[in-house]
Amino acid sequence: MESDFNKLLFEQHYKSLCHFAWKLCGDIVEAEDLAQDAFIAYFKNKEHISSHEIAIKQFLYTSIKYAFLNVKRKEKVEEKYWSATPFSEQSVDSFELNIIHSEVLAEVHNIVNSLPIGCQVIFKMGYFEGLSNQEIAKELNISVNTVKTQKQRGLKIVKSKLHPEFLPFFLLFYSLLQ
Repeated sequence: MESDFNKLLFEQHYKSLCHFAWKLCGDIVEAEDLAQDAFIAYFKNKEHISSHEIAIKQFLYTSIKYAFLNVKRKEKVEEKYWSATPFSEQSVDSFELNIIHSEVLAEVHNIVNSLPIGCQVIFKMGYFEGLSNQEIAKELNISVNTVKTQKQRGLKIVKSKLHPEFLPFFLLFYSLLQ
């Protein structure tokens, strides 16, 4: 008997509630969702609502109104957030590139840290600190040819030990250092 009442209530008011919701939001799908959500809210809170038809209708219409207002408030908050946040699709690409760059760099650092100490120091000074061959030679009190040889040796080892999927990124990174 109660399910018959619920079915009758739904059939009597669903279309008018959808129309009311549509007038608020202008979207038929959203309007149907709002109307259905109002019925769900009614069925969940039925024991706290008068069984008088006017009270039920008032609850349903009010539920739609406040659900719509909540959606609009949420949209305004999201809009404020996105307008205040310098985010774009380019940011996603940039974010992903930063992850890749970090992974490649971490791998290179691990390999460089495994190089013989002399080669390691020269490689770091040349590629990580950006010092020229002459500056490295002067600071370490060695010949420029020794610096060039150690940098080439280090680079060869790094390329040979680097994971194959990182190699294109490393080569790009390396070309930017030159």
